[in-house]
Amino acid sequence: MQDFMGKDGFSWFVGVVEDRNDPAKIGRVRVRVLGRHNEDLTQVKTSDLPWAHVMHPVTDPSMQGLGHTPSFLTQGSWVVGFFRDTEAQQPVIMGSLPGIPESSADPASGFNDPRGEDSFQTLYADNPVYGPYPGDIEHSGHGIGESDTNRLAQGLASETHNSLIERRADRLRGDPATVLGEESSDEEINNTTGIPTATKPNLESVSAEAEQETRGFWEEPNPKSTIADANPYISAAYPYNHVFESESGHITEVDDSPGAERMFRQHMTGTFEEIHPDGTMVTKIVGDNYEIVIGGENIVIKGSQNITVEGSVRELIKGDYIQEIEGNFFQKIHKNHRVKVGAGQDGAGEPLGGNREEEIVGNHAFNINDDVKGRIGGDTVITHDKSKTQIIGGLYQLSVTGKKMGSNPEASGIFITTDSDYILNVLDNLSISTIGRPNKPVPDGPATGILSIKSGLTLNMKSASAMTINSESTLSEIVASNTTRTTGGTHTHSIQGVHTIDYNGDAHVRYDADYYKHVGKDSYLYVAAGVTHTQSDSPTRTSAADVTASTVNSLD
Repeated sequence: MQDFMGKDGFSWFVGVVEDRNDPAKIGRVRVRVLGRHNEDLTQVKTSDLPWAHVMHPVTDPSMQGLGHTPSFLTQGSWVVGFFRDTEAQQPVIMGSLPGIPESSADPASGFNDPRGEDSFQTLYADNPVYGPYPGDIEHSGHGIGESDTNRLAQGLASETHNSLIERRADRLRGDPATVLGEESSDEEINNTTGIPTATKPNLESVSAEAEQETRGFWEEPNPKSTIADANPYISAAYPYNHVFESESGHITEVDDSPGAERMFRQHMTGTFEEIHPDGTMVTKIVGDNYEIVIGGENIVIKGSQNITVEGSVRELIKGDYIQEIEGNFFQKIHKNHRVKVGAGQDGAGEPLGGNREEEIVGNHAFNINDDVKGRIGGDTVITHDKSKTQIIGGLYQLSVTGKKMGSNPEASGIFITTDSDYILNVLDNLSISTIGRPNKPVPDGPATGILSIKSGLTLNMKSASAMTINSESTLSEIVASNTTRTTGGTHTHSIQGVHTIDYNGDAHVRYDADYYKHVGKDSYLYVAAGVTHTQSDSPTRTSAADVTASTVNSLD
């Protein structure tokens, strides 16, 4: 090599990039050079221009996929470079030259982006997705006649950048009644208002500390950590905000504005993250979010946390789930609450079962407006250390088909044992009956249906009104000691069959008034004033002295 840059002089140039579709894919571009190539495309086509290497900074290795590759020059970019050979066939681009474009790209002339459906060159006649450059850029609003510096880096001019305008319009703001007014559509509320926060349940039926909370809202912070007024920005002051924007609309900002330092990164769809000057970080995802942590995760939140999910939430925890709450725990469920404990299965698909254990150091209060249904497959043991009160407003039914535990495991029924008093008070009627099963006698006796009442000491029975004892069969009364009966009024005893009285000791009968006895068909006995009269018919007594005096012992 005899002729090369540095030995035979330094030949630099200014030109315009017209092609970047490098077949070798090493980031080269075709450049039309001022003073060396004319603008007449019939004389020098874009495809005839030499490929120019692009110089990268020392912070970019530009090799084996390392660094920022390829270079970000587009058709229409003004560049400065040099030729590393004397024939001017090996151009090198050192950098690009921003300015103020005065007109849109003209594909019919050189020193322009040659792409477009009206292109003079058939090779570039396709309408590009991005460009031609310069021109009007839809996602930013950037157009002809303004500085090539991004609007977001121009201080107050950033207010006109479409991405910022859209972020402000889509910002979730506070209480809809305050933001939009009382008469707002559901669409307006969902699109522009803030995020509602959870409220505590109002348990006034069971708690003296119940309170009714008003729904709260939190809102998305304003972009660039400022409020939306006529002059909102202390951020993005020129020339401190360093902006990168891609062709599709991806944006990165590193803002060094004094007193308003921040960082911002946004996807063309609107998903972004921003770190405000005070360290507050805002992340907004307009699509789905996936987070995968192969190792452990530790999260500390020194303040409060609000989570609002408008769809469903599913949690699958394959290990233990431990919650420790040092304050109160509130749950408000607007619809159903379903819990299943022991849902796991073994390898054969059989349930493994599980336990639910609770310990409440204080009180337990609940209010159920409708029915309660339950099933207990095993035994139930409930111990009340103090009193128990049950108030039943309607029908109370108890059906028992199980077996007694302990001394008689084969018997079924209800068994109540108390170490103290058992008092049953009924406002209206109380009925106790045994139905019996006449077709299914017990093994060692007659058919079922026996009612037994036994008192360990005294048995007291009292009726405020009439009392009726009706035995549809035999009535047996066995008194181990004495019997005392007192009738305050008339005593009527009617016997349809045989009446037998057996006195094993002395019999004393006393009548303080007249006594009349009819035995058989024709025997009558009248006793009055100590005189006895007996005859075959029933005459009218004339006096007390027409018969022999009674021999009954005095009962005085």
